Amino acid sequence: MTTAEMLRELPAGDDRNLPVLDRIAEVLRAGGEDVEVVYNARRDVFRIVTRERVAS
Repeated sequence: MTTAEMLRELPAGDDRNLPVLDRIAEVLRAGGEDVEVVYNARRDVFRIVTRERVAS
Protein backbone atom coordinates (compact mmCIF):
# COMPACT_ATOMS: atom_id res chain seq x y z
CA MET A 1 0.00 0.00 0.00
CA THR A 2 1.40 3.40 -0.99
CA THR A 3 1.38 6.51 1.17
CA ALA A 4 -1.29 8.00 -1.10
CA GLU A 5 -3.52 5.00 -0.47
CA MET A 6 -3.08 5.20 3.30
CA LEU A 7 -3.14 8.97 3.83
CA ARG A 8 -6.59 10.41 3.16
CA GLU A 9 -7.10 12.76 6.11
CA LEU A 10 -4.97 15.40 7.85
CA PRO A 11 -5.65 18.05 10.52
CA ALA A 12 -6.66 21.45 9.16
CA GLY A 13 -4.55 23.36 11.71
CA ASP A 14 -1.28 22.86 9.82
CA ASP A 15 -0.87 25.01 6.68
CA ARG A 16 1.24 22.29 5.04
CA ASN A 17 -1.49 19.65 5.11
CA LEU A 18 -3.79 20.96 2.37
CA PRO A 19 -1.04 21.08 -0.30
CA VAL A 20 0.05 17.56 0.73
CA LEU A 21 -3.48 16.20 0.28
CA ASP A 22 -3.85 18.10 -3.01
CA ARG A 23 -0.73 16.38 -4.36
CA ILE A 24 -1.94 12.98 -3.16
CA ALA A 25 -5.35 13.61 -4.78
CA GLU A 26 -3.59 14.40 -8.07
CA VAL A 27 -1.76 11.05 -7.89
CA LEU A 28 -5.02 9.25 -7.17
CA ARG A 29 -6.75 11.04 -10.07
CA ALA A 30 -3.89 10.07 -12.38
CA GLY A 31 -4.51 6.49 -11.28
CA GLY A 32 -8.15 6.74 -12.31
CA GLU A 33 -9.85 7.62 -9.01
CA ASP A 34 -12.43 10.41 -9.06
CA VAL A 35 -11.54 12.18 -5.79
CA GLU A 36 -11.71 15.65 -4.27
CA VAL A 37 -10.13 17.28 -1.20
CA VAL A 38 -12.77 18.65 1.17
CA TYR A 39 -12.83 20.31 4.59
CA ASN A 40 -14.77 18.64 7.40
CA ALA A 41 -15.63 21.41 9.89
CA ARG A 42 -16.99 19.03 12.51
CA ARG A 43 -13.65 17.24 12.81
CA ASP A 44 -11.49 20.20 11.62
CA VAL A 45 -9.71 18.06 9.03
CA PHE A 46 -9.07 18.03 5.30
CA ARG A 47 -10.10 14.74 3.71
CA ILE A 48 -9.80 13.06 0.34
CA VAL A 49 -13.20 11.67 -0.66
CA THR A 50 -14.79 10.37 -3.85
CA ARG A 51 -16.71 12.96 -5.83
CA GLU A 52 -19.84 10.83 -5.38
CA ARG A 53 -19.58 11.43 -1.63
CA VAL A 54 -19.12 15.18 -2.13
CA ALA A 55 -22.34 15.36 -4.17
CA SER A 56 -24.45 13.57 -1.55
